[in-house]
Amino acid sequence: MNSNVIYPYIIREEYLRHRADAVHLVKPLGHSTHVTLVEDVDGLVKSLMPEDLTALSLSPFEAHAKAMENLENLFISGVIQAQRFEQGPDGRPFILVGGHWGAAACVLLANLPNLAKENLHTEEICLSIPHREALLIFAKEDRAYRDRMRAMIEEMEGNQPKPLTFGLFTFGTDAPVPLVE
Repeated sequence: MNSNVIYPYIIREEYLRHRADAVHLVKPLGHSTHVTLVEDVDGLVKSLMPEDLTALSLSPFEAHAKAMENLENLFISGVIQAQRFEQGPDGRPFILVGGHWGAAACVLLANLPNLAKENLHTEEICLSIPHREALLIFAKEDRAYRDRMRAMIEEMEGNQPKPLTFGLFTFGTDAPVPLVE
């Protein structure tokens, strides 16, 4: 294994019972989701275990930092794609990040707030990670708009494999935080 193929990966809370021996590699995200670390093995996802970090001579903190660096490189390279759609609910634009099993984890990217604000022309942003291959980014607006956006997301993305959550997030100081309605 090499550290250039480790990535952050979003899992649902019920997966934690299968990760008891690697609990110190998992961080809570919100809405019953968590961030763990995985290895990309020829396009397949393999959970990292403590012994993998030992073999790589990485602490959990260093491994998460390296995973974020790798995810950013994957996003910049275009393997994970971002596309702006002009006509969401109420004719408002939104951004879809997808095309790869790591798309939902892009919610963690440090530059995502800037990308979102520049492309959506608003300071208040909402984020949705309905499944591992999708991250939707849109203006926060009011509760009624968020409900229409959530309904669109459930309709378009609700039957995909590896579901995560229909709970919404917003940008915190240095990480996404659950939006409490």
